[in-house]
Amino acid sequence: MIENNICLLTDSYKVTHHYFYPKGTEKIYSYLESRVGAEFNKTIFYGLQYILKKYLEGPVVTQEKIDEADKLISNHIGEGIFNRQGWQYILDSHGGKLPIEIKAVAEGTPVDVSNVLMTVENTDNESFWLVNYLESLLLQVWYPSTVATLSAEVRKLSNFYLEVTGSQKDNLDFMLHDFGYRGATSTESSMLCGSAHLLSFSGTDTIPALTIPENYYNDSNLYGFSVQATEHSVMTSLGPEGEIDQILNVIDKAKDGILSIVIDSYNYRDFLINAGKSGSELNEAILNFLDGENNKIVFRPDSGEPVSTTIDCLNLLSEGFGSHLTDEGYKVFDLNIGLLWGDGLNYQKIRDILFAMKSSGWAAQNIIFGMGGGLHSSVTRDTQRNAFKCSAQLRDGVWHDIFKNPLDSSKKSKTGRFKLVKQNNSFRTVSIDEKGEDCLQTVFRNGELLIDDNFADIKSRALKYSNYL
Repeated sequence: MIENNICLLTDSYKVTHHYFYPKGTEKIYSYLESRVGAEFNKTIFYGLQYILKKYLEGPVVTQEKIDEADKLISNHIGEGIFNRQGWQYILDSHGGKLPIEIKAVAEGTPVDVSNVLMTVENTDNESFWLVNYLESLLLQVWYPSTVATLSAEVRKLSNFYLEVTGSQKDNLDFMLHDFGYRGATSTESSMLCGSAHLLSFSGTDTIPALTIPENYYNDSNLYGFSVQATEHSVMTSLGPEGEIDQILNVIDKAKDGILSIVIDSYNYRDFLINAGKSGSELNEAILNFLDGENNKIVFRPDSGEPVSTTIDCLNLLSEGFGSHLTDEGYKVFDLNIGLLWGDGLNYQKIRDILFAMKSSGWAAQNIIFGMGGGLHSSVTRDTQRNAFKCSAQLRDGVWHDIFKNPLDSSKKSKTGRFKLVKQNNSFRTVSIDEKGEDCLQTVFRNGELLIDDNFADIKSRALKYSNYL
């Protein structure tokens, strides 16, 4: 079968809709929003350009694709259901380019929930059915947008606790590290998610994500960085009785820079007590490594209750290596060491850890976080309550505003055609006929990408939000 056959990139039931719309239908107008009840009160829009370039740009309809789709749908649903005539029209009249227009807010922009983020409308009256046929594909922008939003909110949270505890902010760009490749649903999803994370942070172990800025966002700069680190397969190589020998081997072989060491292979408390014990072989090895210019060791407990284990580790490290106070009265390690918590995290657990650290007198600069499944696979379309709905239809030359209004009022949809205007640093969705500059830009029309954005500019928009206190 043909990979990425646009005729098949939809839900089965949408294949039947071309003959269900009312007689005289000429245009369908639909929109995307994050509905009321989203986890975060703003959504950072990101990932549309990737979808457009990968799936929609250029002559994407071919005779071979039409024939293949017709055969598949005939067996999948029934004979005569696939809209062969409609797809053939697009191929013959438009050279296989899709006759639709997409408007969207600039990627990287944080938009208040319950506002339009994107609109889609057909440009050829014969192809009115195509707009919502593409919903299944276009709505997948929810995923990178939600991850971009989550990472930005964690950066805001981290920035706040750095500020109130009098911490240095040198490490803010690395306070949340992406550990999610192995927990992603696919390599493509890890790339999209990982690149969305890079809008707010620079720490990542998801190497495939590093290709997105250059391949889809016109930017050859490197936006993600990592460090040398151990895992349990390394630390348990010599068994419990050889743990110290193995860590001595690791420290001896490590290159200059940052070294992350997992410490819970057996008993993290014994490990940290031994590490901080003056005169022990492990303590001496650690101190010798820290003598190197810009060298740092980060200790990573990888199991246990996150809050209590974090505070316990901080206290043990302070007892062994010493600490001093920031101007705000919060403890900071004397040596260039730190703690990394990367097990089972989400936004709420990070918030709980940072709050507990502040309550226990610890500065936020002592810790960094790693998130895997919480970043890549714990978000859903309902996290930000993203929805794609039709709000207007042109029939026999007259526009008709339409909407849904179920008993669950949170799912009420908007009606009409829209502008997105900005007033007093917040967004508002208004009628297309109202005054005000429209923040929705035409990014795609008739198979052509009209705005080809740069990753650096998108990142700059996101950082303006996540750096704000």
